Amino acid sequence: PQILAQLGATPRGVFQRDATGLLASGDKRETVPTAAEVAAMSIDDIRTGVRDALAHGPIEITVVGDVDVDAVIAAVGSTFGALPARGPAPTPAPGSAARRFPAPATTPVRLTHAGPAEQALGFTAWPTTDQVGDRTTARQLGVLSDVLQLRLNDEIREKQGLAYSPRAGSSSSNVFPGYGYLSVTAEVPPEALPKLFETVDAIAADLRDKPVGADELNRARLPAVERLRRSMADNGYWLTQLSEAQSKPESLEQTRRQIAVLEAVTPADLQRLAQQYLKPSTAWRAEIVSDKAPAQP
Repeated sequence: PQILAQLGATPRGVFQRDATGLLASGDKRETVPTAAEVAAMSIDDIRTGVRDALAHGPIEITVVGDVDVDAVIAAVGSTFGALPARGPAPTPAPGSAARRFPAPATTPVRLTHAGPAEQALGFTAWPTTDQVGDRTTARQLGVLSDVLQLRLNDEIREKQGLAYSPRAGSSSSNVFPGYGYLSVTAEVPPEALPKLFETVDAIAADLRDKPVGADELNRARLPAVERLRRSMADNGYWLTQLSEAQSKPESLEQTRRQIAVLEAVTPADLQRLAQQYLKPSTAWRAEIVSDKAPAQP
């Protein structure tokens, strides 16, 4: 209850609480439970959901770092390898592998927070695609998101002063086919929400209509490549990248190609993606305003 109350006190908190469920069209796996739903849960419910997986589910082990490979094999063989044979991976329930982006609405979905009336947040998202099997398009969309971030900084923060830290993002599912989105989030005064949405639409239109310049592409792409190179020096990166090396061996080639894919992105690629995905007809919007703000007309 305390956590939910804290989330409900600010526009950013309400966004954190509600956005993933809304963007998944109400999928309960992405929806934060209410205080009443949490109170109704029992430890037996949780045990039922976990015990079978622990007892019979397949095990995949990833070890990274400066290790003696033979010693690791011996250690795993005498512990996990000594367990009885495990069962197969569970078969997903019918329909569970589907996820839908919400349908566009003529007016933004309105949520409320319990904080000051002068605080608000605007959000725009466009459906894109997944990274199941092949991450090339998802990585290109990541560069488009970085270009979008540069435009937001220049127009929304520097020129118009609407928001100090507008944020662009790209999310592509590695589980649900066809599911992903590009998004823009900004905290602004409530009276600035229409201007925010208008500006985001104009930036998207410009990305559709004209290819980005070589300098702007490099300003977006080079930091992304550098971040990736730095990540490659960290064990946590490799734990994530190699976590499905046995169950999904095709992921290894995707990891090997990450930098090459980023370096190969062209202005034409970004314009093509903007034309394909940054469509005004598919955009979904939400605004989070204070519950003390006047009701919509």
